[in-house]
Amino acid sequence: MMRHVILPSPALRPHVRNIMVGEFSSMGSHLPATPDVQLVIYLQGRASLIGEASVETMPQAFITGPCLMPRRFSVDIGSRFVGITFRPSGFSSCFGMPANLFRDRIVALCDALSPGTAARWMEEVFTARQVHDVVDAAESFLLRCLRDGRRREPTLPRLGLERLLMPAADLADGLSLGTRQLERRFLVNYGMPLRDYRRLARFSTVLAPLLSGSPAGMNMARIAVDAHYVDQAHFIRDFRQFVGDTPGRFLKSRQEEDSIYRLWQFNASELPSFLD
Repeated sequence: MMRHVILPSPALRPHVRNIMVGEFSSMGSHLPATPDVQLVIYLQGRASLIGEASVETMPQAFITGPCLMPRRFSVDIGSRFVGITFRPSGFSSCFGMPANLFRDRIVALCDALSPGTAARWMEEVFTARQVHDVVDAAESFLLRCLRDGRRREPTLPRLGLERLLMPAADLADGLSLGTRQLERRFLVNYGMPLRDYRRLARFSTVLAPLLSGSPAGMNMARIAVDAHYVDQAHFIRDFRQFVGDTPGRFLKSRQEEDSIYRLWQFNASELPSFLD
């Protein structure tokens, strides 16, 4: 798979983790559970979501929200795409829409935004020839959205894992909010309840050492403890739910040429832009 992972411009970094432009060289892709909202446009080709009993063709451009289960896709070889991954509160800040509207959903861009807005942006992206032109078109669109003056939902500051694992009442008190007020604001900005998001946040801290290290040198018990899991069994249960495989099988198959985990093969410079 060919891809470029680009850090957004300084004005967008509080809202956007990264922008990826890529092309698929294999027919299968498997994505983990995610706490992030993403906006994706297929510039060429298409993808289909593979369910337990059906196959659903994906929209050419869509928004997908946080989800607690992995997803499997079939992709036309040669399909090209641009994907924008938002930080917590970033999607709501850009579009003025609660992130939880998109939880466990894949929504066509023209259904989420006004048809005219979606069509104009897609035209800008499709006329771009080079990777940097695609990224410029994406960033220009997001900056316009931030400047358009629409009413924004109240945001939350960036919350690290230590604060996310605090009791909700203590976290709310530290933010000078009531517990119910925190729960409502968290749902709007993070897209899911605090209890679900903290599980995904803890899982995300495990991905960094797993994706950057050598499988032979992995100490799963130590990784689990460092991520605040009760024990290794607790970590493996979450990993099975969020990835659909055991850590050992995942690490082994990720190295295979035709692996469905090809999108997970990050280099040292790319990894921080996904897990920061």
